[in-house]
Amino acid sequence: MSNDQYPPSEPAQSSVKQAQARPKRESAHTTACQHIHLLEALPYPAWIKNRRAEYLYANKAYSELLGQPVHTIKGKTDRQIFPRHLHQQLAHSDAQVFKNKQTVELDDIVLFESKADKFWLSKSPLIDASQQTNGILGIMKPSATHQTNTQSLPDLALTAVRNSNEAVIITDDNFKIIFVNSAFSSITGYSQSEVINKPANEINTNWLAPEFMDSIQHNLHYHDYWEGEAWNRNKDGNLYSENIKISVARSPDRKVSHYIGQFTDNTEQRQAQEKLEFLAFHDPLTGLANRALFLDRVTRCIQMAERNKNHCAVIYLDLNDFKPLNDRYGHPFGDEVLKKVAEKLHNLVRKVDTVSRQGGDEFALLLEETTSVEGAILVAQKVITSLREPMQINDQTINIGASAGIAVYPDHGKSSEKLIGNADKAMYAAKFLGGNGYYLYK
Repeated sequence: MSNDQYPPSEPAQSSVKQAQARPKRESAHTTACQHIHLLEALPYPAWIKNRRAEYLYANKAYSELLGQPVHTIKGKTDRQIFPRHLHQQLAHSDAQVFKNKQTVELDDIVLFESKADKFWLSKSPLIDASQQTNGILGIMKPSATHQTNTQSLPDLALTAVRNSNEAVIITDDNFKIIFVNSAFSSITGYSQSEVINKPANEINTNWLAPEFMDSIQHNLHYHDYWEGEAWNRNKDGNLYSENIKISVARSPDRKVSHYIGQFTDNTEQRQAQEKLEFLAFHDPLTGLANRALFLDRVTRCIQMAERNKNHCAVIYLDLNDFKPLNDRYGHPFGDEVLKKVAEKLHNLVRKVDTVSRQGGDEFALLLEETTSVEGAILVAQKVITSLREPMQINDQTINIGASAGIAVYPDHGKSSEKLIGNADKAMYAAKFLGGNGYYLYK
């Protein structure tokens, strides 16, 4: 994203003057930017001003208190927001902060004459590496809740971001890292010394990956914010899932000065969610598609076959003599038989096809893009031949076969329910005829 997309709000005086002023201005923004993301999480109004007492940043709580959107606050002074008696008092306290380089506290401040609410206000200097005060960090809260013997809110805020379980990463406008907290190191495996002054994309921060950049750049350009989810790799190469938030910090002339990223490791939550989603549509014993997923796949297959003017087929299977084996050797043995059958069926079909356990000892196959009825019959014959072969389960060698019923779209049903139902009927016809064979629905 180019920094030249926003024209400066002030006319250029001279190239020499700009060159002299730029280091101080950038230093002020670097100092301020390290506070921005943690202030956004505070429930209390907070803001940052530059040396001209113009608002560089205001958090959501301050925006709501003033009843103004954040973008209308930025660039203004207190004189443009508050009544005269109040903005003079606030300007005087700002001057004290810049002069003495010390925190100034005001109590029982009434912001609006129409409201009786009183606030405690703390203003702290933002001091850069050259020990110059380049800005002010302000935080306020209702006077009734303020306790003077507590740690100052700016210190609390800085402590909060450093010790937060949420990773924080701050970069300059070229995505060079200038700050990370301890949670960042815990999640990614990279220490601060390994990443400071490095391009963020060198440490596998997926929020800079190409597939994310279009969405990121659009939202950061127009909304100064982007949020998303991604899989990433830590320093050891292990995958983790992260929720990512990115915000933009801009200078008074609307140029991008910094990017602030927050992310959390939600791998366990994501894996648990994926496991629940898997169990909702798969058989827990065999891992095959369950009845619900199979029905959905058949529905989609019919829709595609209708568009492409081809066939899809359902083969419904029932194992022969499974119940006697289950009764003789026990349910754990029977479960191993079912898993072995599932493995055989999975290896007999194409990747585009679906194998399902319908329940008990019944299975079903969906053959997509079948060119003919004869093609479905050939698959059924392969399945029956394979299941006739002896199986080694634990220390036992068993023989088990299957009966198969075949139904092909559109000849034997034009809906998923009808197609599956007719394949089931054909399977019972195959069993009636002696089993270990197939029957094509008629």
